[in-house]
Amino acid sequence: MTTPTDDLIFGAARYLTSCPDVLAVLGHSSEGPYLFQHDLWTEMEGSGSTAIVLRRAGSWSGGNPHNRLRFPRLAVDIWADPLRGISQPGETHRRLETVYFTLDDRLHRPTGNSQMWGTVRTIGCLRLGEPTEPEAVSDGDGLLRQTIYYAVSQG
Repeated sequence: MTTPTDDLIFGAARYLTSCPDVLAVLGHSSEGPYLFQHDLWTEMEGSGSTAIVLRRAGSWSGGNPHNRLRFPRLAVDIWADPLRGISQPGETHRRLETVYFTLDDRLHRPTGNSQMWGTVRTIGCLRLGEPTEPEAVSDGDGLLRQTIYYAVSQG
């Protein structure tokens, strides 16, 4: 296994920003799409936008005694701010689902084929379950967040 110059999160961000369908469901500013690493780096309240944050969440398996494969768990936080002036119940939840399905099409690979995320070679990425129940962010004026976990096999 060669040492990648990207870490898992930076590599995943590079991969996802190369996917036009992912960029289409995210908010944008003059600095780029709302696709962040480790933390949310913009104020979402009142934006009416969606964003994702990629972060490490430990591992999903123990070390492999036979080779140098790694098994990090990737957490993807999806944020959605309600559209102001829209009185459709569930609209923000539907936008969370749209972002989730779009990301999942790119990340969940049950066939296990090799894929490069920047310089990080992934040989598998499986969704570990359904997204968490959307939670209202305190003092977020309707802002919702949910998380999806993926088991990445890196080698």
